[in-house]
Amino acid sequence: NACNIVSVMKKRGDVTAVAETNAQPCRALESLRADILAGVFGTPGERFMTTRELAEVRRVSPVTAQHMLCALREERLVALRGKRYYLSHGLVGADTPLGRQSTRGHLIGLHVTTIDTPFFSALTHAAQKSADALGYRLLTAESGYDSAREREILEAFEDVGAAGILTCPGLTADCPALYERYRLPHVFLGRKPPGVTGEAVLAHNAHGAARVAEHFIREGYRAFGYVGLAMDGGQDTRLSGYADALNRAGYALNESHILRIDVLAPEPDAAWDAFVQRLPRPAAVFCFHDLLAVNLLRSCRRLNVSVPRALAVAGFDNLPAAQLTEPPLTTVSYAVTAMAETAVRLLIAQIESGGVRDAAYHLEPALIVRGSTSAASAVCFRELHARDMLYRLGE
Repeated sequence: NACNIVSVMKKRGDVTAVAETNAQPCRALESLRADILAGVFGTPGERFMTTRELAEVRRVSPVTAQHMLCALREERLVALRGKRYYLSHGLVGADTPLGRQSTRGHLIGLHVTTIDTPFFSALTHAAQKSADALGYRLLTAESGYDSAREREILEAFEDVGAAGILTCPGLTADCPALYERYRLPHVFLGRKPPGVTGEAVLAHNAHGAARVAEHFIREGYRAFGYVGLAMDGGQDTRLSGYADALNRAGYALNESHILRIDVLAPEPDAAWDAFVQRLPRPAAVFCFHDLLAVNLLRSCRRLNVSVPRALAVAGFDNLPAAQLTEPPLTTVSYAVTAMAETAVRLLIAQIESGGVRDAAYHLEPALIVRGSTSAASAVCFRELHARDMLYRLGE
């Protein structure tokens, strides 16, 4: 660290000299950091100064300059490739020296939160096939919903020379900061952190959730519940779409009828059972994804609650497990393969052209009605081509 390069003076007990001497490199580093972020030295991807050049321009010793460069590398403001430093404080353009180096390897990264679930497994498989078909290799890593691990993965993708990344971002409040100045081209999958610029391929969560609410009302239910993930702020667009549709029809979603699950500390069976017991009868419950709905059905079975007569249950994602539950699970379906293929094409276009927009590409979902919400269930779904379901919102 530049602030500690004269620690040898501590051995002499010269505290005043240490403070005065440390202050100068600290101020120099802060000034250099501010100038980099302000674009004084150019745009991300361009060449940065050598140690000798930095020492001359900032009028510091070569040792101090070297420590400053090390500090900038730790903050990911500059990147070292071979013997040269490059600016890396934001998205790197394909036509810059660092950008041209990154595209040579034809390697892209995929970050997922958990790879051992059916949804992320299918997404990974589809992305792998699509990348292979377009001449790119795919490197996959999972963070387990750990934001520190997610940061490590993003940095590792940089270090191994990935040209760009696909990412299924985490849920924590500090997640947007991970991507605000990320230097590699990237496309979000499934969810886009609030306030972050970039391209994303998403299921239209609000539309799918609204269809669930409308189906519940048509089936005659007048009390409603929701099981979702613990998220910060208004990130849960499935909850908001569901609640808004209920409100438009003149119904309310009671806060006491909402169960929020922490993905890092799943609720025990007793918590699920308590949730089911406090719901009125009959009621209809929409779950953020199918695996949560499966847990809810298990609780109903433990408590001898009739599904769908006393409690209707619906999920999201149309995982294979949805057809294996008893009764089979009503769910929202969309083309996961099309999501992955579209994201890979968008990322490669970014890598090869250097262009990126702030746009969300939505896959229109469809409702599949099964026995968990209707005694006379009928599949209300037809297979659609990806081009019929995909559209863009925003620029």
